Amino acid sequence: MELGYIFIVGCSLTFLFAVALYAVRNIRIAGSKAFFLQIILVTIWSVGSLLEMLSTTEAEMLLWRNIEQIGVFLLPVACVYFAVDYARYDKLKRYLPLLLVIPLIAIFLIFTDSSTHIMRTGYSVSYSPLFGKALSVHQTITGVLFVSYNYLLVSVALAILFVFSRQVSKGMRRQVILVLIATALVFLLGFIKSAFLEGTRVNLPIVTMYLPGSLILFYNLYRNDFFSVSPIARDKVFDVIELGIVVTDSSGTITDMNPWAEKMLNECFSIKKRLNGETMETAFCQYPAWVTLTRACADGETELQIENAPVCYLHIRVYPLQSQKGAAIGSVSIMRDVTAMRMQQIALMAKAATDSLTGLLNRESFLEMFAENLRQSLQSGTRVSVLMMDLDKFKLVNDTYGHDHGDHVLRAVSDVLKDVLRHEDAIARIGGDEFAAVLPGVGKKEAAEIARRILDAAGKKVIRHESAADIPLKLSIGVCDNETVSSAEEMLRCADKAMYQAKSNLGNCCVEWE
Repeated sequence: MELGYIFIVGCSLTFLFAVALYAVRNIRIAGSKAFFLQIILVTIWSVGSLLEMLSTTEAEMLLWRNIEQIGVFLLPVACVYFAVDYARYDKLKRYLPLLLVIPLIAIFLIFTDSSTHIMRTGYSVSYSPLFGKALSVHQTITGVLFVSYNYLLVSVALAILFVFSRQVSKGMRRQVILVLIATALVFLLGFIKSAFLEGTRVNLPIVTMYLPGSLILFYNLYRNDFFSVSPIARDKVFDVIELGIVVTDSSGTITDMNPWAEKMLNECFSIKKRLNGETMETAFCQYPAWVTLTRACADGETELQIENAPVCYLHIRVYPLQSQKGAAIGSVSIMRDVTAMRMQQIALMAKAATDSLTGLLNRESFLEMFAENLRQSLQSGTRVSVLMMDLDKFKLVNDTYGHDHGDHVLRAVSDVLKDVLRHEDAIARIGGDEFAAVLPGVGKKEAAEIARRILDAAGKKVIRHESAADIPLKLSIGVCDNETVSSAEEMLRCADKAMYQAKSNLGNCCVEWE
């Protein structure tokens, strides 16, 4: 009879240790450490129970029964640890040590109960024809309360797993539910043994109560790539890179993200809620390139420009995730905030494209924009005009008042052009005192009217100097459109010739090219 009990315990523990070895080999996978710890505590419980049965005296039986209680009271804490670790509720881990306070007090009281009798009122030895001797203890109200705390912890673990099952995708929900069932089954069978089988003919070893749940967990581990998506992603990138990380499963559903990702999404998208369980299509429908990469579990990268206030640029690198069998199970997106770099590049590009004195386009940028405007006008059949402008007697201003004051005059001309012309018009300083403007959608007659408004605004501009009276701001302007001229080079030449005709007419006027 005792040999049968030893055989059952031995076979069960052998299997559990095989599972434990598998867990140790995959210790970085979420939940593995806690799962291994549970097996250790079940072993303590089971070996203590076995040695209790093999003891020859009541004192020895009581000693081993007390040792069993280490596993009894610490196993529910390990169960909560397992649930928290599996669900990746990392913020809850800081509170786990607090859960140990009551179990440690209970263990202390049990080992000192022979003198205090706080936990037990007494005990008796029962005999089972099938499984030999066993010690039946009679608990005090205090003992019952401590045991009730164990079931409370188990309930907390089950609640965590249940909440987590509602947050994950449908593809992972089956796995989580199996874990939930396995955990519930372990403690349900343990409760049945403690409440109904203790001291009876069917006083089964506790390890046999743990086996069904362990079988389910092991099946999940092997068959379903237990903790397949999120932990693999964490193994791959969480520990090696301090950037925003978003994990999705094969259906494009978000399963996990790190605090950096939450911070980026909050700052760039104003997303303050957890996105676990939502699809990429729902959360980021306006960025199809990113959605497509995650949905296809493809290797690639993209960059997002988020037009919020202020603008934000995110570089996204997507890596596919594969199971141990090589099947595509999801992807991990590594997010990097490149806003500062992009803004610097934009500033450098703007600086390279503009005149440093006036802030207008420089000659090269103006010619590129003029060519593009002319190309679009030819395609659409619309008019486009160009203005060539030159300051009258600007050399005299420089010679008389100095180059600093000359620069002041150039900036004043720039201000006039910005005030009169439209936002879509390209304005440039193309030489020392030469300016140009492209007016898309404007014919020659309308352009000439705009030129006259420029002259009028310039005439009202007050340019003061400490050693002289107000300096008049006068321009000569040449106007040309694409009605008879179809190339940018030819339009500029014609407008330039018209401008010199205006100068020959004593300046401060505009001339249309005929």
